[in-house]
Amino acid sequence: MRFEVGSYVYASSADPDSEKARAALLVKDGFVQTARSGAARNARFVELIGAQTLMAGETGNLLARRPEMDFLLRLAGTTQISRAIGEAGSVKGSRFVLVAGSRSRLDPNVGLGGKGMKGTRLSEGDLLKVEAAALLNATRA
Repeated sequence: MRFEVGSYVYASSADPDSEKARAALLVKDGFVQTARSGAARNARFVELIGAQTLMAGETGNLLARRPEMDFLLRLAGTTQISRAIGEAGSVKGSRFVLVAGSRSRLDPNVGLGGKGMKGTRLSEGDLLKVEAAALLNATRA
């Protein structure tokens, strides 16, 4: 199974809700979510968390009803929605990241208005966060 996840950084002048709505029109078979830029700094980290969300959707193991919230929960490392929004949710007037995950090839226009996020080697801390995000299903059961 192949998934594709893209992440795009937006300036504080952009509106997270508007950009998310615009990108959602281009991603038909996945999810689009915005997040606080500090919660998602590395494209490789975001890709792994996004792939976890897409896989959970395929297997019926989402942490929430919608994949957008599942992604935010995994990004924040919690199963509590209010905590995930508070820790990782985007805030109008601040820099944010738009993340698009798809089961098929992403439309290159998804990042329109945002700059593609750079991916670097994952730190040990990032790897532990990815592992913890994957284990959230087990801790919830």
